[in-house]
Amino acid sequence: MIDELRCDERGGVMRLPGVTIRPDQILRIHGYRDLTKTRPLIRETAEAIAKRAENLIVPEVYYRRLDVVSMDGADLVLEGDIALQSEAFARFLPGAKQVVIAISTMGRALDLDTASHSERGDLLEALFLETCGWLGINTVTARFTGLLHRWARQEGCDVTSRLGPGYGYKVNGRVVYWAMEQQRQLFAAFDESELPVKLTDSCVMLPKMSRSGMFGIIPKK
Repeated sequence: MIDELRCDERGGVMRLPGVTIRPDQILRIHGYRDLTKTRPLIRETAEAIAKRAENLIVPEVYYRRLDVVSMDGADLVLEGDIALQSEAFARFLPGAKQVVIAISTMGRALDLDTASHSERGDLLEALFLETCGWLGINTVTARFTGLLHRWARQEGCDVTSRLGPGYGYKVNGRVVYWAMEQQRQLFAAFDESELPVKLTDSCVMLPKMSRSGMFGIIPKK
């Protein structure tokens, strides 16, 4: 299990033993602010689903560290002839010498169980399972980001916020987007056969409980 990123690593996979899902997190996301007033059935369902999700989730982060070949305005070229375009790059990746591309997933079992509950009409359980997936994704992203910051500090560098295809970013008073279709370029940084995450024709990731992104590595001045 990789639990720390080392300076000489160009890529790998970070696997965690699991994530903790709290029932109160699930309930608060869905508007149950006063848990003492939550109906027993709702509260008990959240408790059961949290435990179930913890057993289903298999958190992994696959990552690649790539040199920046050039960045000219919206155009970013990485080693391996990976070409990316977004007006957000000039604003959020100034001076980046390298980037880390990361693809994280909670695994296929959670998706399958969520779909099974939905097909049976267990809509509350399906909804809470999906919520657990996103709570897990956020936890794993935070853990990976923290390790990435530790790694970068060893080289006298800073790490930018995560950028992701399909998201909008405020630049000079307006919102610009990184096109969802550029998921394909991020995935091109990996050996497709080793990734447990696949792209549909519309660039949606499967398993659904997955997330892609890119971090800039910027030398401190």
